[in-house]
Amino acid sequence: MAKPRKCPKCSTEIGIDDDICHACGENVPFNHPWYTLPIGGLIVLGIFWLLTDFDALIEYVGLHLN
Repeated sequence: MAKPRKCPKCSTEIGIDDDICHACGENVPFNHPWYTLPIGGLIVLGIFWLLTDFDALIEYVGLHLN
């Protein structure tokens, strides 16, 4: 379970899902873990791999190169 965060400006506790400190109005965005972008990229590549007809793509590219 995620811990409540503290505002860097006034040290008031901020809720887990809050982006703005209610005491001082400081914008405190949530930092995502480093692995979220690589995992998202792998998911996109996997969907591309599953939905692409590579035989037709190779044939199309081969016709336009000649």
